[in-house]
Amino acid sequence: MTGQAGAAENSPDKRIWAIAGPAILANSSTPLVGLVDTWVIGHMPSAVHLAAVGVGAAIFSFIFWAVGFLRMSTTGLVAQAHGRGDIGLVARTVLRSASLGIVIALGILILQVWLFQAGLAALEPPESTKTLLADYFYIRIWSAPAVLFVYALNGYLIGTAQAKAALWLQLLLNITNGVLNLIFVLGLGMGVAGIALGSLIAEWVAAAFGLYLLLKGLGRTPLLEALRMAQTWQPSRMKKLLGTNSYIFVRTLILIVALSLITREAAKLGEVALAATQILNVFFLLISLGLDGFAFAAEALAGGAYGRGDIARFRFWVKRTMAWAGAAAVLYTLAFFMFGENLVSLLTSIVPVRLAANEALLIVAVMPVFSVWCYQFDGIFIGATAGRGMLVTVSAAFAVYLVALNYFTATMGLQGLWIAVVIFMLARGAAQALYYPLIERKIPNPE
Repeated sequence: MTGQAGAAENSPDKRIWAIAGPAILANSSTPLVGLVDTWVIGHMPSAVHLAAVGVGAAIFSFIFWAVGFLRMSTTGLVAQAHGRGDIGLVARTVLRSASLGIVIALGILILQVWLFQAGLAALEPPESTKTLLADYFYIRIWSAPAVLFVYALNGYLIGTAQAKAALWLQLLLNITNGVLNLIFVLGLGMGVAGIALGSLIAEWVAAAFGLYLLLKGLGRTPLLEALRMAQTWQPSRMKKLLGTNSYIFVRTLILIVALSLITREAAKLGEVALAATQILNVFFLLISLGLDGFAFAAEALAGGAYGRGDIARFRFWVKRTMAWAGAAAVLYTLAFFMFGENLVSLLTSIVPVRLAANEALLIVAVMPVFSVWCYQFDGIFIGATAGRGMLVTVSAAFAVYLVALNYFTATMGLQGLWIAVVIFMLARGAAQALYYPLIERKIPNPE
């Protein structure tokens, strides 16, 4: 641990980029696959295919992101255990998270018909999209066990600062997904069902590779010992994981509802607006997944300092990762101003969809500089396992968002919808900044 602290003293920026760099590359590959998917579907003769994929993706975002606490709580607990050098606790935490994910995935599969109907009721997609949407949903739903296992695994990789391994995992997932989607849609003419099948196969390939990474990283012996230990499976021993998860679960539900309202409100504006929103969501993914790289650095580095009870080092990593995240946000905004319309044109040849997306593009382009702070605070809160703080702050921001959404969408249409989204992200960051001093007060004293 002394060597690690010394490395941080001598080259903190290198330590940040050793985590953030691979994470940015890995995360950005996800919307790049989305670019491939959108490009393939966006050049079909009707907007209905693109709209169906957009609604389907929103439903799965709701389902899978609702269980995103597996990744976040695992990261925080693993980072703190790793900071104390407790490999046994790391192994037990990973096994608990993975097992919980499998149980939840089985529940998702059992309830799949109900979940589909709930998705239709929540998003109210146009009638013309429902047949294609059903094709997409009932294929992709079978990826649930693989997706949730990878969530738990990513929590372990980020918490132990294995950024390169996380990069290879994400690249394998996304490249496999993109290649299969090209084969199934362009090569075999499977349309929307081909997009779903490509995602399904890619998720299971990633899960298999993830198991290999886990065995390689922790070793068979610590995992087998943790598997056999009774305390690994005792409900009392899982209390901290479940307690942290409960707050993050409710917080994530609120966040997903907020983001799903984008699709719902766009659907009310018509098929073209819904298809344009699918285009703009690619920009949103580029922003969130790219800037999350610095949040991942905060999770691992600040989380490790939190676990050691080192408040000075905790503050240091908070400030340092914040500075890099802010600089990256400015670069994102400049890139969108320069190349945004070109990207829209690349994604779809449907003129009405293109025009609608370009009308709201200016608003989306400035989003990085307003939203970066909530992403970064999320990383800090996760590293400190401050699930309650995440819930309190997102709840306050959601109340502001609902008012903004109703007003701006009614008065400005699609542009107003995206103005409300920017306001929501800014409100999240502001609420988290106000809550942050409470986290510092709870940093444990070193033993």
